[in-house]
Amino acid sequence: MEKEMALFGKRVEEDKYMIAQLIQEERQSALPEEMVEEKREFSELVLEERARFIELLGKAMQDSCNEAKNMAVITQWGNATGNFFLEQGMTLDTALEETGLYRKHLATLIKSEGRRLDISPEITYDAAELLHALLDHATYAYMHAYTVSYQNKLAAARQEFLELSAPVVPISDSVAILPLIGSVEIDRAHYILERTLLSASELKITTLLLDLSGVIRVDTMVAEQILKIIQSLELIGVECVLTGIRPETAQSLTSLGIDVRTLRIGGSLKRALEEVYN
Repeated sequence: MEKEMALFGKRVEEDKYMIAQLIQEERQSALPEEMVEEKREFSELVLEERARFIELLGKAMQDSCNEAKNMAVITQWGNATGNFFLEQGMTLDTALEETGLYRKHLATLIKSEGRRLDISPEITYDAAELLHALLDHATYAYMHAYTVSYQNKLAAARQEFLELSAPVVPISDSVAILPLIGSVEIDRAHYILERTLLSASELKITTLLLDLSGVIRVDTMVAEQILKIIQSLELIGVECVLTGIRPETAQSLTSLGIDVRTLRIGGSLKRALEEVYN
């Protein structure tokens, strides 16, 4: 059977560009003409990658007895290709849609070659099953690489967001502003606390204006974190002035048993700045 598998694999390798072109044409048939023209250069790159993948499948069939080696090669392809197409902005579902096209056109080729060479239906079926197994493994490797890379990008973007979410801005040698914007969930609150303490210490400020006017929602958890920031700053000799406090924010602070009269509240940021400098 290895001899027949090698014959099938050789035919797949020889017809790699024909199959790749068939897949390409079928993919592009649903796209507007202007989009096809606009992405012509990228499409040529994708066509070459499709042909290279089909060549790998053909070579794997020709060396069907060496399963471990074939799977390793396919895994390597999936990892590299998944990362590449993520960088190119291709979505995962778009890439996975092509799996069915590979199966269809390769199965047609295998059946045709089996009849041409008068290979038994049983061996032809086994050849098709081997291709399906290789395609399944390639799909898994592609998905895994794509997903891991995507998660890493999300984590990097999240870290970048956190780093930009606690901008302690000095406005004099002793005074700085920390404007909070958006929602403050628990991990962001922890980062803000750590970053604020570090920045206050590095800048050697004595007063920090903590502006809450841009915070979407202040619940009990957020209020608790704000209190931690105030208390931690006090421990290093920095007075915290709260600005932009809305009624619901004051209510959240009160629900924690905090007497807001013990906090230094500066109304609007503009008013607090005037008080600091007067």
